[in-house]
This record gives sequence, C-alpha cells and structure tokens, in this order.
Amino acid sequence: MDDLSLRKLILTKLECLPLIIPADIGVAVHQGVVILTGHVTDASHKAIIEFAVVNLPEVKALAQKIHVFADVEFLETDEEIARRLIRMIEWNISKLEKDVRVRVEDRWVTLTGHVGCHEDSEQAGQFAKIVKGCAGLTNHLVVAAAEKESPLQCVA
Repeated sequence: MDDLSLRKLILTKLECLPLIIPADIGVAVHQGVVILTGHVTDASHKAIIEFAVVNLPEVKALAQKIHVFADVEFLETDEEIARRLIRMIEWNISKLEKDVRVRVEDRWVTLTGHVGCHEDSEQAGQFAKIVKGCAGLTNHLVVAAAEKESPLQCVA
C-alpha cells in the first residue's frame, strides 16, 4: 500500500474512534512510517489513537507527537482567538475610522494599525487580555493624526 492510501486509511480509522476529534490529529506517512501530531484532552484518547494506528498491518512504525491538554482553555486556536478579538474591537471601539490589524501566533496577540484616540488603543489591549486562550499581548497601535479625526469625541 502506498503512503497516500495508508494516510487515507488512518484518517478513516480516526473518524470511527469514539471520543476522538479527528480534526485535532495530523497524520503524515513516509515509507510506511506514520507520524501523528495534534492534541487531545485526555491521555486515554492518545492511547486509543496509538493502539488503532499501530495495529494496522500496513504500518511499519509509529512516531507520535500528540499532546495531552487537560485544560480545554488551551485548545483555543490562534484563528479563534483572532476572530473573537476582531469581533470585540469592531463592536466596542468608538471611532469609525480605525485600522486595526490582529496577528496571533502561538496564542500571543500583536495589535498593529491606527485608532482614533489613546483610549481606543488601551481598550483594544484590554480586550486582547481577556480573550479566552490569549497567552499575551504586544500592542503597537498608533493614535491617528489629529487631522484624520472626526468631530465625534472618543468615548472610553
């Protein structure tokens, strides 16, 4: 069996396992050697996956890098953290003229761009600190030049 067919077989096997979220597990195969990556919420789930994969006759060897995270809070993805933060900023920053960019890497948030006033910058930073799963913050937001500000007052 070629590597691609074996990978598809393993992914199908993962779909059938109870308690397992297949999307949280990465599968790579090279010359019959299977590499598993990803995360699970319980050590028993990791054991279930290993047992299911290593007992397939086509598997020559198994290397696994599956991490167990008992605290579901740490399962928040960078994408989900970014989406939540963008929504919070869109709903709460007072200036209509805002250009805020959010970058999330390994759960660390970096804010760049322009806001209407200092309070908006501080508020965006506070939102980042309370978003579930955020590990830390670098705030590089700049207050827009006075001539770009609208006549509306900034409300903190």
